[in-house]
Amino acid sequence: MIPAPVSALYGMSSAVLLFSLVSGISFFDSVKNAFSSGKSIAKMKDAHDINGLIRLLNHSDPDIQYHAVEALGEIGDAGAVEPLITVLKNEEMSGVRWTTAQSLVKIGAPSVEPLISVLQHPDSDVRWKAAIALGEIGDPRAIGPLIRQLPDPDRFVKSRVAHALGMIGAPAVHPLIQTLHDGDGNQRWGAAIALGGIKDPAAVDPLILALADKYENVRAEAAAALVAIGEPAIAPLIRFLKYSEGTVRIDVMTALGELHASDAIEPLVQMLEKADEGERRAIAATLDSIVTPAAEQLAKRLWNDNDHDTTGHDIRDPLQEGKK
Repeated sequence: MIPAPVSALYGMSSAVLLFSLVSGISFFDSVKNAFSSGKSIAKMKDAHDINGLIRLLNHSDPDIQYHAVEALGEIGDAGAVEPLITVLKNEEMSGVRWTTAQSLVKIGAPSVEPLISVLQHPDSDVRWKAAIALGEIGDPRAIGPLIRQLPDPDRFVKSRVAHALGMIGAPAVHPLIQTLHDGDGNQRWGAAIALGGIKDPAAVDPLILALADKYENVRAEAAAALVAIGEPAIAPLIRFLKYSEGTVRIDVMTALGELHASDAIEPLVQMLEKADEGERRAIAATLDSIVTPAAEQLAKRLWNDNDHDTTGHDIRDPLQEGKK
């Protein structure tokens, strides 16, 4: 059995250990304090002492803050939302911030509007944590604010916002399709990423149209989203292939190749006659992507079949097998 003071060490975050070193607190005092505070916070959690735990959010010891934040999330009382939002906005340690965001997720719906307001915080670390928390909660109220946040000046925040929209899932599909049609470049880029995460076939045709977007990053994410959606995208892509041209046509071919779309082989072969040099190379690469995996599977099946006679008996030479 692990002694209690030692087991307390496992609950200490790396940020807390660093704080202890920087502050000049001895290692063993840190362990002892973690054990003592952990016991007290556990009792407060069991007693649902919301006010007492909220007071601990302002404690000078980040370990106590950390465990108080966790306890409030596990209790799930809406009365803790505003104090936790204050911690999320003002706490300097990223680890405590992340635990705060996760506690707000556990509280759920009451956290949504306050988290939406935090999307405008000047600190990018706060903004992306708020976005992910909203995605994990999955409340449709966050869809519009998250879409409006896609032009965030920080690229990492933008990517987390797009991911959060994908996490919300089905309720976000139609607003994202609309954004793919009339949003700005950043919003169209994020909408394509989110739709690829959701994988709803309703997004196939709008994503195919986005392959003609004037921005390369939007086109790339639209193609990736179509590949993520998979089988439902193949027939529409083949239809669009006939009417596309230039880089758009090559993007369509690339998507069909990544989907290993065997139905595209005949249309691609038919295009060879009138294709220019660049298109011929793209067609060849696409056919290779489609045919090679299928040929490998066929060869594997034939190889396995050759190892047995027509009665199903293994006909491999046992002497030769033994030499391997």
